[in-house]
Amino acid sequence: MNESTKNFLKSAYKEFYFNHGTDQIEFPDEVESREFGYIPFAGGMVRHLSFKSKGEGLAEILRQSPSSVYCSNARYEFPARPIDEKGWLGAELIFDIDATDIPTTCKRGHDLWYCEKCHASGKLPRPQKCPKCGGPSVEFHGTCETCLDAAKDHTMRVVRFLAEDFGVDPGVIRVYFSGNRGYHLHIFDKRFDLLDQQARAEIAEYMRGSSLPLSQTIASTLRRRPPSGPQGAGWTRRITGYVDERRQSYGGTLQKLVSEAISTQRAMVDSSVTTDIHRVFRLAGTLHGNTGMSKIRVAQMDRFDPQEDPVVLSPKPVKLMVGFYPRFRMKHKDFGPYKSEEVELPTYAAVSILTRGLGEAL
Repeated sequence: MNESTKNFLKSAYKEFYFNHGTDQIEFPDEVESREFGYIPFAGGMVRHLSFKSKGEGLAEILRQSPSSVYCSNARYEFPARPIDEKGWLGAELIFDIDATDIPTTCKRGHDLWYCEKCHASGKLPRPQKCPKCGGPSVEFHGTCETCLDAAKDHTMRVVRFLAEDFGVDPGVIRVYFSGNRGYHLHIFDKRFDLLDQQARAEIAEYMRGSSLPLSQTIASTLRRRPPSGPQGAGWTRRITGYVDERRQSYGGTLQKLVSEAISTQRAMVDSSVTTDIHRVFRLAGTLHGNTGMSKIRVAQMDRFDPQEDPVVLSPKPVKLMVGFYPRFRMKHKDFGPYKSEEVELPTYAAVSILTRGLGEAL
């Protein structure tokens, strides 16, 4: 990334924060006990920052106008100190759902590799070296309506798990689009705040269905009883209800039906995110460092459009040289594919290319 590109990106982000930072950025409660961090466009993460107020934090974001801004879900006695000296006071429960982690057939069309040297590209799996020039190859993960809808579906599964199986009031669940390919769920329920990593891991694995017996074992149990509708609680109720509703007309084996019951109801949360009690997350209302889209709160999931609503940067046209970028869609407009060519794009579309290092501003 050359200096011209860095300056352009910083200017675009600064314009957004100057015009919308006050009404868009959501600082957490007890801001003085949170750890903050950011990544400048020059690279390298700055961590272990603390602010006495939301105003102080907003002023620093505007001054730096960085690529990404982060905040801890944990509260600390001394948030600016190193991890082992912070004095952990608890952390909200958080879930991350990313379209990349959900198996969808559409990935064969938009997930690919490309060569950083000659800009050749191809389908995954990625070769160690470009077969055309021998240069380094890199994976590119795109999105489409299919995988974004899948991420939305898995997010709602988490909401149902929390409400139905853990007794969480839906009013304390905040859902945010991550600004890239998925969603973050912040749970403001004090019952979870003091849970350690092991307890949080158990919750995540429960939602993923990873702790269930083998589908063959569950099927053997179900064979010994007549269909009688949902029974028990939690996963037992979910599986028995699903199986009994479809059992009579299902053409496959009972074991296969049980597997289907699990796969269609489990939520593919990222366990490593949920279990990390010292993690910093993108601050709500700030821009994503790889897309320029906002981490935005989702009020009504069925009406939320991840290719429209988080696109908050200017439509002002800008010229850039694109080395490589596949077809993509933003604000109901299709762009690309591009390869070694000069193009003029709206700022919001140009930023999604420049932030990934796949083009340079002219």
